[in-house]
Amino acid sequence: MDGLVMPSTVVSCGLRICPPNNHIARQKKAFGVEDFSNGIFLTPSIHYCSDPTYAVTFTHHDECLIPVLECSVKSGSFDTFKCTVPTYVAHPDDDIKTIEWRLTNPANIEIISVLFIPVIKSKAEAAALRAKKLDVDPKC
Repeated sequence: MDGLVMPSTVVSCGLRICPPNNHIARQKKAFGVEDFSNGIFLTPSIHYCSDPTYAVTFTHHDECLIPVLECSVKSGSFDTFKCTVPTYVAHPDDDIKTIEWRLTNPANIEIISVLFIPVIKSKAEAAALRAKKLDVDPKC
């Protein structure tokens, strides 16, 4: 198992890990840091990591869920940065100026658990409510 890896790493299955196209590209300077995206990014905010920019939903039975890694991070092993998601709406407990944590050593992170956050508790129920709201027959 590969665990958390740095960008451009080729993992055991042969896949190269690269930042998505809508993220800061490799070899680009940002926030005074050369090759800013060459790091592992974490956040202390459950809301920020659940944002659609980062979160990928999946379906289990009738639920739509977001997996989130709960991690422990070695003190002093990361730098903090402001929010890089222009559409993110901060929550009262977010510190928007230090919401992104950048690490360069995967050994400084320990995964504690995987949380599964429900986005939709029942897809069938959500579809029925949407149909009722739109005044359409859900069977069509």
